[in-house]
Amino acid sequence: MVAKSHEAAQNSLASAQELAQTLGALGNRYRLAILRLLDSGELSVGEIASALGLPAPQTRRHLHGLVAAGLVEPLPTQGAQRFQLNRRAAALLNASIVSLLGRAGSGSSLSNPIASSTADHNLPLAVPPAPQACLQCQNSAFVREVLDDLDRILAEARQYQSHLQQLSSQVLSAHEAERKRIARELHDDTAQALTSILVRLRLLERSAENGDLRDSMEELRDLTSSTLDSVRQMAVDLRPTALDDLGLVAALRSYTEKFSTRWPIRIEFSSNGLQRRLPAEVELVLYRVIQEALSNVAKHSGASSAQVALSRRSNVVIAVVSDDGHGFDVDEVTRSGRGGLGLFGMRERLALVGGSLRIESADGRGTQITARVPLPGLAHLHN
Repeated sequence: MVAKSHEAAQNSLASAQELAQTLGALGNRYRLAILRLLDSGELSVGEIASALGLPAPQTRRHLHGLVAAGLVEPLPTQGAQRFQLNRRAAALLNASIVSLLGRAGSGSSLSNPIASSTADHNLPLAVPPAPQACLQCQNSAFVREVLDDLDRILAEARQYQSHLQQLSSQVLSAHEAERKRIARELHDDTAQALTSILVRLRLLERSAENGDLRDSMEELRDLTSSTLDSVRQMAVDLRPTALDDLGLVAALRSYTEKFSTRWPIRIEFSSNGLQRRLPAEVELVLYRVIQEALSNVAKHSGASSAQVALSRRSNVVIAVVSDDGHGFDVDEVTRSGRGGLGLFGMRERLALVGGSLRIESADGRGTQITARVPLPGLAHLHN
């Protein structure tokens, strides 16, 4: 009798371990969504990615995980690869869960087999409140063990996400500090040295008697003057002194005016409700977001005009950059990852101050980028 009880306990543990491995493959809301889609019929990677709004590479990774778990089968096709649900495996999984739940509540002598076998599996699920009936039935101990395990894993995931956000903040802070240092060196050292060279060239040009020599020195002086202007503009782009001294509105007004002289794009700037300075970290983030948005307008939109509107409504600052360019398919760009580091960088910067980014665009209808930053409860970005 003891031997049979031990054998039953071992079988229960093995079933729990197999089930835990399968649940590990399902520990993602997108994989569950993929199974629901495939339940209605076979689909390709592109069709699944489009339905879920995911990039194709990410969708392919989720499918490979489901194939490895035996829940999804790839179909042999000559064109784009298609996948279907392994209905037999799905039915067996459902039966295993029902069977294991029954054994967990049957009062076997094995102490907490599920808790010991699934403790090392990461299941990043959003745990909903357990129905009251589940907490009062004969399987309530099993349900509580699973919920406790998922709560622990979610807490670890949130802590990991917090560490990533802190790291991102430190990287951007170091980036801004380095830009500020380089801008100061360009302004204080390089620009001053070029100014000194330019003054001496002018003195030598006036004292030169040879006409050819004077022409060469004039050409050299023009080249030095052009280089000096470029260095000063580079320093301003790296870290505008107007942002630190005069604030966001003055810095953006100056930037948009100079932007129109460098690109064949007419920029209209307006501000409303910003009579007082904003927190330094908010001003810096909004300046960089608008700077990146206008850079995208100049490089990719084909626009002839753009508008930059900055406003404050109650405790929310809103920055809107819109253009009359050819626009693009936002969903397609998001799925393909063609947005590059520009859009990613804007979202990351805004996240540091609790802000959000919205992109609205369509082919032939221009683009509008809206950044919103709430003023209370700001994250800190050190300058």
